[in-house]
Amino acid sequence: MTSDEIVKYIYKILLLGDPGVGKTSLLIRFVDNTFDPQYKSTIGVNFLTKIVKAFDEEEKDEKAVKLVIWDIAGQARAASYRHLYYRAAEGIILVFDVTNPSSFYSLSHWVSDALSKTQPGTIITVLGNKIDLPRIISRDEGYGFARQIHSAVYSETSAKTGRNVEKSFKVLAEFLLKRSKKMEGLRENHQ
Repeated sequence: MTSDEIVKYIYKILLLGDPGVGKTSLLIRFVDNTFDPQYKSTIGVNFLTKIVKAFDEEEKDEKAVKLVIWDIAGQARAASYRHLYYRAAEGIILVFDVTNPSSFYSLSHWVSDALSKTQPGTIITVLGNKIDLPRIISRDEGYGFARQIHSAVYSETSAKTGRNVEKSFKVLAEFLLKRSKKMEGLRENHQ
C-alpha cells in the first residue's frame, strides 16, 4: 500500500479484556508482526494504527481502511477513566485467554460496560487468545458467547505464533466498511 493512497474510511476500535489476556501482544502482532514475551501490562491506554485492505462487497474491490486501535488497560484501577476513551468507537474487540476461565466469564461485564458508553450499532468481535497453549475454554463456549451477544466475529488467535491475528482484524474492518457503505446508501436515498 502506498503512503499517498487516500484513506476514506477510518475506524476507532476498542481492545478490551482482563489484564494478561494478550491485548497488547495481539495489537503489536497485528501492527508490527512481532511478539515479545516480556510485554508489561498496559498502564492507562495506548493506541496504534494500521491501514488494511478491506473487501467492498458493493463495489467488488478493496478499499484502504485505517484502523485506530485503542488498547485499554484491563486493571480495575483503570475503570474510573476507561469510559473517556469509549466515545466514538465503532468497533469493539473483546479478548479472553482460552487458558483462563475468569477472563472468559468477565467478558459479559466488558461488553455491557462498553456498550453502555458507545454508539448504537457498534460492531463487536470476540477473540479467544493463546490458542498455542493447552486450552480450558472450548471453541464452542467462545462461539456460544459471541452468538449470545450478537458479535459479528468470533475467532481464536495466538499473538505468539500470529495465527488468525491479521485475519481477525481484517474481517472486523470488512464489517465496518460494509456498515459505512450501507449508511452512505441510506444518506444518498434520502437526499
